Amino acid sequence: MRKRLVFVQRGKAEDTKALEDALKGHGWDLETVVLSKDEPLPRSFENIDGLLITGSDLNVYDQSVTPLAVY
Repeated sequence: MRKRLVFVQRGKAEDTKALEDALKGHGWDLETVVLSKDEPLPRSFENIDGLLITGSDLNVYDQSVTPLAVY
């Protein structure tokens, strides 16, 4: 039985092909959500077996430039 994983990308889309290929090779079906493209999150996590959220391109020093920003 395949497992369903929701893969949430924050910030700019990074090259995740190697990660996606590895997950698929281990039996995961991926649903990718790119937040920077305003794609919606699933309404329910009831039938989801895993959730992977990547970081954004911001770091601790960016807070002075964009305080309280949500990415």
